[in-house]
Amino acid sequence: MNGIGGCPNVGGICIACTMPGFPDKFMPFMDEPPGGKLSSTASGAYGAVIRRLRGITARTVDKEPRWRHTGDRITTGYRPPWPM
Repeated sequence: MNGIGGCPNVGGICIACTMPGFPDKFMPFMDEPPGGKLSSTASGAYGAVIRRLRGITARTVDKEPRWRHTGDRITTGYRPPWPM
């Protein structure tokens, strides 16, 4: 590239592909980090719990109020504290 260009100049990350000893000396960037499997498993379990809770919310709480409906009369959920 004659000293011009490269991955960082176009928005990529540098993986040291022009360094002496590449790729053998720099291969750890391809390896899974320590604890990667544990964090993947934990985030998957957490996501499953959140998904289930969101489903419960969608079925029970996320509904239109009973007073909001189509029809000729305009109704609200407001009930005055005194009789009119």
